[in-house]
Amino acid sequence: MYQEDKNDLKIWLLNNITDLLVDKNTKPEERKVLLNAKHQLETGESANYVCNLIRVGLDPLSWQSKLSKGVTKFHYEIANGARPVSHQGGHLAVQLWA
Repeated sequence: MYQEDKNDLKIWLLNNITDLLVDKNTKPEERKVLLNAKHQLETGESANYVCNLIRVGLDPLSWQSKLSKGVTKFHYEIANGARPVSHQGGHLAVQLWA
C-alpha cells in the first residue's frame, strides 16, 4: 500500500507537470523548475524529493507573486501538503501529508 501511495504521487506530479509545461501561460522560470522536476522523476528520483525540489525552485517566485495561475495552484497543493491517494473511481481523493 505504501508503494501504491508513492506511485500515485509520482503519477500526480508527472500529470500536473506535463499539463503545466504545455500551458502557454507558464513562465520560462517556472518551466525550468518543472522540466528539472520531470527529469528527476523520470530518472527514478523519489516523488517526495521532487516535491522538495519544486518547493525550492518555486517558493521564491511565489513570495514575489511571480507565479502564473496554473503554477500557483500546483505550488499551493504541494506547499500545503495536499496530494492524491487514489485514482480509483475516476476521481482523486486528497490527503494531507503527515
